[in-house]
Amino acid sequence: MTRFVGQFVLVLMAGVIVLVGGLLLSPDGTGPTPAFAEANRVTFPPLDQLKHYTTVRRGVTREHMLTSQAALDAIKAGKQVPSGTHVVLVDYQSDVLTRYLVAQKMGDGIDDWQYQWFWPDQSVKTDENIAQCYSCHQRSRRERQFMFTFSDALAFDGSPPS
Repeated sequence: MTRFVGQFVLVLMAGVIVLVGGLLLSPDGTGPTPAFAEANRVTFPPLDQLKHYTTVRRGVTREHMLTSQAALDAIKAGKQVPSGTHVVLVDYQSDVLTRYLVAQKMGDGIDDWQYQWFWPDQSVKTDENIAQCYSCHQRSRRERQFMFTFSDALAFDGSPPS
């Protein structure tokens, strides 16, 4: 009998813990809600359809910047780039392809950008903190399509970058 009472108390306590946890985490605003990260929707773009509009060099780092002609046209016209636009940083370290950093415009709003880090084989680096990308670009580049190379895109005349 004592064993049964002990098991009953244990089950009852577990139920109370679940009930209290459910109330504290309820989505109706009566308590904190758990944070669920949105699955990243950034896709790897067809690189052969993008324009290489500038190259940034810093020491052993060489970064080729690519985007679509439609994005370049929008930038030159003073408009927002279209939804679906990719901006790709192709990162070379000592002339070895290291990674691709991809920004993709996911909607029509100015802030509708998501970022993703891809390995050279174009697979996603799943443990990368991509919130850092948005944070850095948002601090100083919001009015420039979140691009550090906005001036280069604006000045691009179709000639291959040096």
